[in-house]
Amino acid sequence: MGDTLYRIYLCGGSTCTPRGRDALLRALEDELWAQRLDDKVDVRVSGCQDRCDYAPNLTIWPGPYHYSQLTPAAVREIVQQHLAHGQPVAAWLSSEAERR
Repeated sequence: MGDTLYRIYLCGGSTCTPRGRDALLRALEDELWAQRLDDKVDVRVSGCQDRCDYAPNLTIWPGPYHYSQLTPAAVREIVQQHLAHGQPVAAWLSSEAERR
């Protein structure tokens, strides 16, 4: 990943997209820029992440950390805590195991 600290896969599947994927992408890009992380985080729109019941979703590597049921405010919180300070945000993690 070179100088990249994190890689984010934002689900672009047929459930996540109409549930706000574009708004999440804008919030993600805006907050990465605000936190001066835009050159350290690689953001990609992926195919379906098979978590459709919990859409919209994103996955962060290294990890993986799976975040679900996201809003633009949640994405900003994830950037501020997880990406800027290395602290995963338990409230938005998909599974109990990831919250530990």
